[in-house]
Parts: sequence; C-alpha cells; structure tokens
Amino acid sequence: KYDSEERSAAVLVVLCEVEGVCHVLLNKRSEALRRHPGQVCFPGGMRDPVDESTRDTTLRECEEETGLDRNIPTVTSVLPSLKVYQKTLHLTPVICTVPPETFTSYQFTPNPAEVADMFHVPLSVFLSDQQPPLKSHTVHQHSSSFDLHHFIVEFEGKEFDVQGITAHLCVFIAAIGFGRGPEFEYKLPTEYCVVSEEIRDSVNKLMRS
Repeated sequence: KYDSEERSAAVLVVLCEVEGVCHVLLNKRSEALRRHPGQVCFPGGMRDPVDESTRDTTLRECEEETGLDRNIPTVTSVLPSLKVYQKTLHLTPVICTVPPETFTSYQFTPNPAEVADMFHVPLSVFLSDQQPPLKSHTVHQHSSSFDLHHFIVEFEGKEFDVQGITAHLCVFIAAIGFGRGPEFEYKLPTEYCVVSEEIRDSVNKLMRS
C-alpha cells in the first residue's frame, strides 16, 4: 500500500540504433523485490536527496541497476510527469540516447538484487499491428477496477510481458517519436494514471491523423 502523500520518481528511456532500427532498453525486475516483482520496467526509481535533478535521478538509478556508466547516455528531453499508483506518485520519463557502437559492445552488469534480465526491442513494436497487439484484462482492486494493457515481446528466444504504465509509455514515446499513431485500436489510460494534457493532446492528434 502506498503512502497517501505524493512522491517523485523518474525512469530513463534509453533509445539506441541497432542495425539501423531504433530500439528501447527495458529491464525485468527481480522476483525478490517487494514491489512489482518480475515485471518489465524502465531503469529508474525514487529521487534521492543527493540528486540535483530528475535527470540525475535516472542516470544514477540506471547505472546502479544496469551498470551503464552515467556519463554515456545523452539526455535529449524530459517529458511531463504522469500521476500513477492512485495518483500518489509523480513519474517523470527522461529520454536519452546511447551511441550505437557503444550500445552494441557495452558490457552491462545488471544488479541481481534488482534486475533479473535486460533486453531491447524495436520501439516500433509498440505501434505495429504486425506484432502482438496491445491487449488488456480487467484488474479488480478494492472497490474499483481498471484495464491492464500489455504486449508480449521476444528477445533472444525469451518472451517478456510489457504491461501497465511501461507499455503505455512505450506507446506514447513511439507515437511522438515516429510522428504517427498506433496501427491498432488504442485508448489513452485514465483508470490508473493521469497523463499530462500535453502528452494526451499529442497522442490523440496522431491517432486522428
């Protein structure tokens, strides 16, 4: 159960070109973690007092989780925060890029206490109807319910379930980055997170075009 007071966290969306295609880096959380064990997520976490900015939070967390030196990524933008988890957490996505030659040869050292696995997939997967489309099932929690959306993606012969806020962020970022909406029917989430008007307007505009 989350505290009623609002908190701040941030995630690092690592983008890189792999064989001429834009990929996104994702983690699978350790099964030993108390919150969201085994789920797919972006590197990131809660802001610490030592962090001077949201950017610093994401670079520090990514380095701690994956071993990616915080001096390597180039931060290109910081998206407006989302309110998630009963609207008690402000979650800020930070977009960065890593040079292709560095990404493909880098020796990542995931922290086993936090990360069970790492993988990357083409960002376009989250817009294409040629891939498994965005699916959903209804989750009943306390006195309310909401639709939980997810993709099943493959990497090196293993399947990963990208769901919830992470799945929606992948759709948002892909839509804005490629300048087009998803090829499948899609509705922006309202049940369990609050998206900024800026993001909502941008994605809705792309979906209508």
